[in-house]
Amino acid sequence: MSNLQPRIAGILKKEPAIFLFSTGKDSIVSGDLLFKEGITKTVPVFLYFVKGLKIKQTIIEYYEKRWNIKIEQRPHCRALNLKSAKKYRMADIEHSLRAEFNITWIVDGAKKTDSMARRGMLANTQDGIDERNHKIYPLADWNDKKVMAYIKTNRLLLPIEYQHGFNRDFNVPTIQKLVYLKNNFPNDYKKIIHEFPQLESMVWAQEN
Repeated sequence: MSNLQPRIAGILKKEPAIFLFSTGKDSIVSGDLLFKEGITKTVPVFLYFVKGLKIKQTIIEYYEKRWNIKIEQRPHCRALNLKSAKKYRMADIEHSLRAEFNITWIVDGAKKTDSMARRGMLANTQDGIDERNHKIYPLADWNDKKVMAYIKTNRLLLPIEYQHGFNRDFNVPTIQKLVYLKNNFPNDYKKIIHEFPQLESMVWAQEN
């Protein structure tokens, strides 16, 4: 089965990197490629909407144990946007993480096949490496079929929400995902509404 691209492995064995671990399928495969390769200088970071949700902690703790790592947790830009008048972008979060950890390189699980926007974003990468912006995309040239084949072969655990028809992670829940949490993880739902009470009216409107 596929290994980490040699040029990527060469960079990451010399240089530290921040790995954005979303708990989604592409992120899980990217992490498995990194840590099976023995990339020990990588700092995994999970960007949360609300910290400590069971639906996320379960998968985070599983991969901390499997990969023998510690996954750092910091707020997602959309969570910050709901709490502040300032408009945060993912670029702001990446800048903050680079400054905090004093690390230049960032590893991201994005693929060209994800969307036209992703294809454009990754168009100038060579072997999944964006030298100009110091970003690395281990799965840049993969597709979903190859990702799922890797997951099956290596018996990787997917988040529980994948079993319920959602094919993306829950870092930033949509209204549909909030309804799912209300019905399946009520304590997680209560945590979110406690922190962002303005979301409850939208859930109510969805249900009625």
